Amino acid sequence: MIDTLLAAAIICMLFFSFTNGMKDGSNVMATAVGSRSISRGRALAVVFLAEIAGPFLLGLPVALTVARGILNIDRLVQGRATLIMLLSGIVGAISWNIFSWSFKLPTSSSFALVGGLIGPCLVEYGGAVVPWRIFTFKVIGAMFLSPLVGMLAGYFIYKMMHRMLTQAPLRTNTTLKRIQYLSLVFLGVNHGSNDSQKAMGIIALLLLVAGKTSSLQIPLWVMLASVFSLVAGITMGGTGIIKTVGYGITRLKPVHSLSSQVSASSVLLLCNLVGAPVSTTQIISSAVIGVGNAYRINHLRWRTINTIFMSWIITIPMAGLLAISTFFILKNLLSGGIYP
Repeated sequence: MIDTLLAAAIICMLFFSFTNGMKDGSNVMATAVGSRSISRGRALAVVFLAEIAGPFLLGLPVALTVARGILNIDRLVQGRATLIMLLSGIVGAISWNIFSWSFKLPTSSSFALVGGLIGPCLVEYGGAVVPWRIFTFKVIGAMFLSPLVGMLAGYFIYKMMHRMLTQAPLRTNTTLKRIQYLSLVFLGVNHGSNDSQKAMGIIALLLLVAGKTSSLQIPLWVMLASVFSLVAGITMGGTGIIKTVGYGITRLKPVHSLSSQVSASSVLLLCNLVGAPVSTTQIISSAVIGVGNAYRINHLRWRTINTIFMSWIITIPMAGLLAISTFFILKNLLSGGIYP
């Protein structure tokens, strides 16, 4: 039974990474496509290759934070019951990802994973199952602070670029479009590193709970499976979220797109270096809002922005509720010998 549950949980975690790619991969190329700097096909090819390289270039500090910082592994008992809880959390996160993707909402897959994982565990173990100090500062703190930093970075980087390019000739737009191939690589590498490591960290935790490893370890097959499930999702992602972020927040020109990409990738790089699992969706959307605010605040489409903010707020509780519901269903279905 443990092997079956472990296999199911790993497959679901890789599918979560796939849905993450469908959603957040679209965000990575949204500004380049929305500003008509790069065609969707070329942007997809650049992002695909950059995402694969990400975790191999920047290491795995985020994976270890995810494995240790969301749940207190010392409180988790090895065996089937804990695997059921983790599986329920992953299913809850997937359910919310699919729901939000179908409604073209650029929600946070990271928030969905956090809400999904802690929901059933809080119900079963209580508050002690969450390492609140690490969780508050390195997980939740980073997730809520990074959009603000992204917004400020977008604002000031655009102001700086606008000042530098005030007297530039019109043909400078062509140069800015070409530079975005490099900025898109930078953003894709950082997104691939941060987001694929979330799957790596949870799979490492699953292997530990199932008794397959004696400590948190990330084998090469886990790295490869996590990365390729993410990029597979990116190739399957639709244009709905591209339209929301690339067109719906504000009108983008090449200089706005480049500013938002540099801002978002810089914030992501900082988070990768300190091992903070953050939401690429939030950072990119916030950078675009910051750029739009610096350019012309009356060009911002506040209805879209309000929808984005509301989707961020409700993600953790909704994913948690979906995970708790899944947990009770699985607990009743598999109650024979698993729970007293």
